[in-house]
Amino acid sequence: MEKNRMLNDPKTLFINAEGFGEGSGFFVKEDLIVTNIHVVAGATSISAKVVDTNGNTIKSFNVEGVKSFDAKNDLVILKIAGEGTPHPIGNSNLVQSGDIVRALGYPNGVYKVTEGPIHSIRSSDKWIRMKFKTDRGNSGGPVLNRSDEVIGIAATSSDCFSFAVSVNAMKVLFTQGQEMEPVARWHQRKQIRAYTCMVQSEIKCKAGNYNEAIANLDKAIQLNPDNVRPWFRRGVVKSGFSQSKSEEGNVVETQQYYQDAIGDYTEAIRLCVDFAAAYNNRANTKRLLGISEVRLGSVEAAKDLYQAALIDVNTAIELDSDVALFHHTRGEIMHALGDYKIAIEDYERSQEIDPNYTDVCKDLELTKKALEQQKTL
Repeated sequence: MEKNRMLNDPKTLFINAEGFGEGSGFFVKEDLIVTNIHVVAGATSISAKVVDTNGNTIKSFNVEGVKSFDAKNDLVILKIAGEGTPHPIGNSNLVQSGDIVRALGYPNGVYKVTEGPIHSIRSSDKWIRMKFKTDRGNSGGPVLNRSDEVIGIAATSSDCFSFAVSVNAMKVLFTQGQEMEPVARWHQRKQIRAYTCMVQSEIKCKAGNYNEAIANLDKAIQLNPDNVRPWFRRGVVKSGFSQSKSEEGNVVETQQYYQDAIGDYTEAIRLCVDFAAAYNNRANTKRLLGISEVRLGSVEAAKDLYQAALIDVNTAIELDSDVALFHHTRGEIMHALGDYKIAIEDYERSQEIDPNYTDVCKDLELTKKALEQQKTL
């Protein structure tokens, strides 16, 4: 549930990354603020400000340099000129599924509080998965528990879920004892340039420039091959690009991009073994590749792909059983295998999990019709 908090929040900041974008952040010490690397990675200059409920600036802070960062967890601590009020810091190890939390930030430049329960904690990196969706401008903002302590830093969202980096990962940065680094020099680090490429890829993808988007992700992977996000994202872009090639009737390129996307998802899973969305996406891409094989007359090859896809989506559901999208994917795979009854059960389970998830409606009706036709044969 989203709320507009009618109080000034001097602890949570609007971050302006000049020439790059906007996001959120918060004070962790009087002269230190934290945000996501992807919020500020390509900025020509960085500033932060406290904003009132009318959007007016109460106080601005210039960023003097980078105190420490964690490229794996998308975190950076910035040194500012001036002082502010820090948020109390909690212990993310105490967070449990079902806990109610609040994400504070500035989506679209407007202060907002978004509240909801925690879904789960990802075991591989301790990222917190929340059962509500935040917007892009929330990135870098604090996620608070019932005691108004920070237990996470908002990082990304997909479908109706959001992810936050655990605050304990941020605590580690304070033990590193690094000297302040000028922002311009920090931007030249390979890991940070990789984040810049990822953001540029998103911009290109939204504009429909898939080749350029993929090229940006190629560069991001070259700069930082151990970061799971560009591998996963490149799989998404290639899979989407292959569908556009399919619509053009280009079978060779369609299959190549599907195969490449499967390879990217496989690498993402290697880097993050419980990445449920990567298993689901790999499953769906194998299904789509199977459909293209059917069109070429290779029915047995298609069945093998559908069976492999079923293994992947079952893994995704084992990791996260109450994600509507995953059950929708399994329903599509079961339909492709001709098991319409099981497909209908998955589609209906998808609707049960999320009544607002309307993408499944058309597939459910088509599968019900297919089942009726099957009964008459």
